[in-house]
Amino acid sequence: GGILIMYELNYINYHEIKNGKRKIWDLYLRAFPFEERCPFPIIRKKAKEGKGEFFGIFDEDNFVGLIYNIVYKDLVYIYYLAITETLRHQGYGTKILNDIKKMYKDKRIILMAETVDPSASNYQERVNRSKFYAKNSFVFQGYTIMEWGVNYDMLGAIPTTSRKEEFKEIIKYYFGDFFYDNIYINHTDIED
Repeated sequence: GGILIMYELNYINYHEIKNGKRKIWDLYLRAFPFEERCPFPIIRKKAKEGKGEFFGIFDEDNFVGLIYNIVYKDLVYIYYLAITETLRHQGYGTKILNDIKKMYKDKRIILMAETVDPSASNYQERVNRSKFYAKNSFVFQGYTIMEWGVNYDMLGAIPTTSRKEEFKEIIKYYFGDFFYDNIYINHTDIED
C-alpha cells in the first residue's frame, strides 16, 4: 500500500518556454557526458524544424527535467531523458515514461541505454538505469549500437519490436544523408 502520489506533469515545448530554458540547457550538460551529447544548437534547431520534440517538464512551477523525442513513422525514439538531480528516485522517471506511452499510444517506443559493462567507470549507474527501464517494461530489442566509443543496448517498451535497420532510418531522417554518410557512420558500428 503506502501513499500513492499522483503527479500531473506539464510538458512545455522548449521553444515556448519563457523562463527556464537555461535550466534545461544546464541539466543537459550535467546529465550527459560529452561523448553522449549532440551539440545543443543542433538539437534545438532540429526541434524548431519539427524533427525533434523537445520538452521541459514541470511539476506546477518546479522544473523536473527534460525529454527529447524523435518521431519517425510509427517509432518514437527517446533521444534524451533527464531528471533534475534533487528530484531523482521520487517516481518522476516512471511517471514520465507512462505519460510518453499514453502520448504515443499507437507508436512503438525505443531508447538506448548504456550497455551494462562491469569495467565502465559508471557501472553502478548503468545497473540502476537498467533496473529502472526493466521496471518500466522496456526490454532489450536484440541489438546494440556503438556511437562515439560508447556501447548502448536498444530497449523498447513492451510489446515493441524494432530492428537496427529502422534505427539507421531514424538517424538518417533526423540528421540528413550528409551527416549520416560523412560523419555518423565513421563513429559508429551501425553498418556492421
